[in-house]
Amino acid sequence: MNRLDQLIHAGWYTVSGLKKIFMIILLYLLIINSPLLAQVINPAEDEETYDAKRQVGLGFAMAETGSSLGIFIAWPLIPDYHFGLGFDAFLLRDSKQLDFYDPYYGIPYSINKQNNVYLFDLLVTAKKRLFKQDLSEEFRPFISAALGSVYGMNFPEVSRDVNNVSKKDEYRWTVGGFVGAGVDFSVKSNHLVTIRAQYRVMPFTEILGERKNHSMFELRFEIVQRF
Repeated sequence: MNRLDQLIHAGWYTVSGLKKIFMIILLYLLIINSPLLAQVINPAEDEETYDAKRQVGLGFAMAETGSSLGIFIAWPLIPDYHFGLGFDAFLLRDSKQLDFYDPYYGIPYSINKQNNVYLFDLLVTAKKRLFKQDLSEEFRPFISAALGSVYGMNFPEVSRDVNNVSKKDEYRWTVGGFVGAGVDFSVKSNHLVTIRAQYRVMPFTEILGERKNHSMFELRFEIVQRF
């Protein structure tokens, strides 16, 4: 039995197995960063190099039902806090949609695609850095939240449904936001790489695409410039 068969037999492909893998990776990251975590940062110096600087960046998120690209800017209005604005554009998938790519012709195509749902949000964001006195500048845990407006559009792939009723384009507004937690990793003196897990809330009063509620869990990656 090779190593892969042993892992499969041990149940590492299950949800609990994936949790084990995640915990091992997290433990490894903590171990390799232990010299950094052991440092105690001078509060005055830390405020000068971190809190006193604005942040601007690009973000990419992988969600349960699609993906998004976004931009944001934030200001250090209160010690340990950044407040700002964020804009994201989402492209959502249908629940039964299967996407393929033809390498011979170089053409992507989809099966069971009924809708083209796009979401755009403009949110006021808040971010609080955690354990500032205890952890290194290279490793910065935080919690974050946001609230604002969400605009959704849907352009159906087919002109009629199963009952031969005409399907029209849909346009909707709602109030949305997110709550999340993550870590900023310092790459250079004025650059950060961020990973954040969050739950995004986007309930509509009417159906947009397949459903009313487009709330979802997502994993977000960001590249940040401090200035």
